[in-house]
Amino acid sequence: MVKFTEEEKYGILTFNDHYVSEDQIAVQKFDELIAEAKQSSCLDALSKHGFDVNYVTDARRSTYLGILDIEKSDDVLEIGSSLGQHTHLIAKKCKSLSSIEVDLQQASFQKIWCKEEGLRNVRIVAGGLGGRLPYEDASFDFVVFNYVLEWCAGTSNVDRAAFHQTYLKEIFRVLRPGGTLYLSTKNRFSIRYVLGSMDEHLGIRFGSALPRFLQKIFTKRNTFIGYLHSWRGLEHIVAEAGFASSKRIMAFPDARYSDIVVPLEKFESRLLSAAAISKLPAKTRLSLYFGKNLFRQTSNSIVLLATK
Repeated sequence: MVKFTEEEKYGILTFNDHYVSEDQIAVQKFDELIAEAKQSSCLDALSKHGFDVNYVTDARRSTYLGILDIEKSDDVLEIGSSLGQHTHLIAKKCKSLSSIEVDLQQASFQKIWCKEEGLRNVRIVAGGLGGRLPYEDASFDFVVFNYVLEWCAGTSNVDRAAFHQTYLKEIFRVLRPGGTLYLSTKNRFSIRYVLGSMDEHLGIRFGSALPRFLQKIFTKRNTFIGYLHSWRGLEHIVAEAGFASSKRIMAFPDARYSDIVVPLEKFESRLLSAAAISKLPAKTRLSLYFGKNLFRQTSNSIVLLATK
């Protein structure tokens, strides 16, 4: 049985590998945000302290929830839940929600937000930085892993591909037979990177689209380096983790801000309005004129629904 400890200052259940910033100024500022949230509301506190509230609340960021067949009887795990912008939305769909976030202060903010929403079915934990999930085998019917994988192991010098494999095996372990993993991440061969945009993870143009050995030579950052996969590469490690099957999903223009989320084979550009197309970045708009295979391989995001 995994044993937790309750962090005295924040009142959050913690696992031994949670994260607290070494920047004391940043810690103090976030503490002020937490105090403000307790006094007023979470959104008011975010706005007052300079956070992009539109980014947090934009409905397109939670479009993916519409394709998840989460039932009222389900026990759900959300990994890397950040400030909790989706935590309270998921909690309203299921019997129980366990939320794990490596950052202790962000986990504390989530707790305040869930209390503000009147939710009693959420258990929030700070931990998971080491790639181990502090839960028993077969604990969950659904796992939501939304735009987090690319950052896993980003603060260490471990083999990131191996780390991702281990993490996915952990997810497989805590899922019940027949359970589902929703996994979204950035595409290594995104049209942006292929055509030379700056890779925010590696700090270089073309970035993750380059061969791995060139990435190592030209990388300008030593910490917080993300690790991206191709469609086939990610499907391979998902299968190696033990999942029986996975289904490709198209989140367009990407999984962070989705106008459309549908099974990959059902996506067609005609589903987009002229207004939506006109707002696309030039490189993403260009990709709509590619053939189907090239368009799919250069999508900005990779989304899989994997079944145990």
